[in-house]
Amino acid sequence: MLSRTLRYFKEYYIAPGLYKKKYDYPTHVNFPVTDNCNSQCHMCNVWKDKSYNELSPNQIEAIFSDSLFKNVLHVGLSGGEPTLRKDLVEIVSRIIKTTPKLKSLSITSHGFHPKKWEKIAPLIKEQTSMLGIEFRINISVDGIGSLHEEVRRVKGGWEKVKQTISVVQNQNTPLQLQCTVSKHNIFGVNEVLSFAKENDIDVIFRKATEIKRLYNKKILDEFVTVSQENSFLSDFLVSEELMSATINPSRRLFYRDLSKRLVKKIDRKAPCHFQNNGVLLSAHGELFHCSIDEKPLGNALEESAEKIYFSKKSLKSKNELFSKVCPNCAHDQSGAWTPTRLIFEVLKVKTQMFQKLGKLVRFLTKNIKVILFVPKPVFLDHKKEKCAHIIGAYGGEHVGDSAILGGVLLRIKKRRPYITKAIVYSLRPDRTKFWYSGLEGIDIDVEIKPYNHKNFSVFSKQDLLVWAGGPIMEMPNDLLNHYYTTKIFNRINIPFEIIGCGWGPFKTKYSKVLANTMVRNATFVQLRQKVDIKTNYELLRDPAFDYLEYYTQHGKVLDWTFSKSKTDEFVAKHMSNGKKNVFINVRPVWNKYNKSNYSNSRIEEIIIEKLVALIEENDFNFIAVPFNTDHYGFSDVKMSLKLKKALGENQQRLAVFNRELNAKEMVYFLSKFNSGVSMRFHACIFAIALNVPVYGLDYTAGEKGKVGHLFDSFRSDKYVNILSINEDKINNFLEQC
Repeated sequence: MLSRTLRYFKEYYIAPGLYKKKYDYPTHVNFPVTDNCNSQCHMCNVWKDKSYNELSPNQIEAIFSDSLFKNVLHVGLSGGEPTLRKDLVEIVSRIIKTTPKLKSLSITSHGFHPKKWEKIAPLIKEQTSMLGIEFRINISVDGIGSLHEEVRRVKGGWEKVKQTISVVQNQNTPLQLQCTVSKHNIFGVNEVLSFAKENDIDVIFRKATEIKRLYNKKILDEFVTVSQENSFLSDFLVSEELMSATINPSRRLFYRDLSKRLVKKIDRKAPCHFQNNGVLLSAHGELFHCSIDEKPLGNALEESAEKIYFSKKSLKSKNELFSKVCPNCAHDQSGAWTPTRLIFEVLKVKTQMFQKLGKLVRFLTKNIKVILFVPKPVFLDHKKEKCAHIIGAYGGEHVGDSAILGGVLLRIKKRRPYITKAIVYSLRPDRTKFWYSGLEGIDIDVEIKPYNHKNFSVFSKQDLLVWAGGPIMEMPNDLLNHYYTTKIFNRINIPFEIIGCGWGPFKTKYSKVLANTMVRNATFVQLRQKVDIKTNYELLRDPAFDYLEYYTQHGKVLDWTFSKSKTDEFVAKHMSNGKKNVFINVRPVWNKYNKSNYSNSRIEEIIIEKLVALIEENDFNFIAVPFNTDHYGFSDVKMSLKLKKALGENQQRLAVFNRELNAKEMVYFLSKFNSGVSMRFHACIFAIALNVPVYGLDYTAGEKGKVGHLFDSFRSDKYVNILSINEDKINNFLEQC
């Protein structure tokens, strides 16, 4: 580790001096050794053309002998499919013979030729090992099982990939899985990550992008993701699950940069070797600045590679790319981050105590600011439309919370008919916009803005501030932020109301005092459960019921036009065999809802053990249905995959539906089920509202929580605490449905 760190400092500051950001001799070479491929990927058209007259080993040696390649540290061989070259071992031999400074070499393959890899991997490894060159094989995995075959369009391909992985692992050759994320597989990234972690394999995720040499410009609709999918991917890239599994600090920094750019219009900050010290050599000898570059600089078979690379034409092309293409480039070609950034990234993982201390200091500072700071007056516009300003946990919501928002909007309109507009303030507007897109039939114009106090500018005397929906609970930062917001609105005498919120749980006196203070400051309080507070409040059911009831009653006149194709495909494949369809919803255990002496991990083990027994006892179509797929919060997909894995040889007994559905899509999907078993509070609400029999699993470990109180309100005993699951009782319930 120390030697690698010292080497990086030398490369960065001394030779070749990457910090200079000077157009220099390449240190990195991308070399697709062939354009031929026997895969038929959705995001690539290279397989449609037969490539001839590709560089021979002698020509490759001649090109790499050019002085342009004297500083090369890494060569990445790819395709097409490189194993279609019968002389691949010889190609590697010629490259390492002519690149004296070479430190690493990788080959990227689709992995459909396990027997070839069984033969050639040891030969390549022997050559590189003798010279101290690191050798790695990259295998493309764009989904698990049938999803991978759907993306690659190769029947039986997944089994071949698994065989190749076994071959490489048995030979102790470094291995990396590489997942290209497109609209076809974006909701399958969790399974890919889970597979990699289970098999102790490094994995990286890259976003599918337009590349001229892959001839995919005309098929962008085949793979380009839309805003909702980009938002989902943004969260996944910075999720704890992926970050903890990503060993390379440079890769983590790249993920963070791409995550921001997927949802915001900002330029790329991630460095790239191919801006100043990288080059792509095509299978026919053409030189390009990078994979994205559409204009060949020249052909190294016809003139000196060095002359081409440093020509005026090349410099002009590089400057055009740098100014027009690089700022928006999503390709995962990366470069040298500063040693300082890398050190801080490494320390960030190893110094969590200092991170927590820093958060505490910032929180205390914010408290002082809120207590002492008097908000500036806000401009009042008496002619402006009458608006409800809505705050809450927006930006961290899921499909259940979107139904809550729908119900709250209906209640606001009923209470105050003059309200014509609502502004929802969200920590992540891109997410809230997606969830709102699943709501129909609400007679209020809705705008979604970033939750930033600078956005509070123009108001009317008849405006209203509303804390809407999800629980007032042990979330100190959110409570403090909302308290500050109420101070701003109180300054101009705009009423503050609480509509349709839950209450608790609380673990600290600080949060409880702040919550009670806000409740006392509200001019109207409406809660969805009985609580012991010294404030008058109206008790009313969860607002999600209001919206779901309204939606189902008015379904014929509302807009039901949305894409059902993927849902229908899933139903046809997993739910159309004449058996009963049972949905299972499981969520991770959260500290705030753990009132027991068990650890969260042990409670999850107990839940999974009981549900495995339930699934194995019944011949139903069991479908794991996540209500939250979002990694910003607690993704249900993680628990669903754990449950599937725990079934061992019986994994086919549980199908995992991993797509992200908004409210109307979820209503459509749940209508396909005969019954369900659910941990999520709002999964229970959806089922009850849609008359789908559901057995509740109360996730407040050790005492009655939201799910238990919900079923009590319906005088139903069809629920149990997660620490007391009785699979026989649930089994009897399912059989009777």
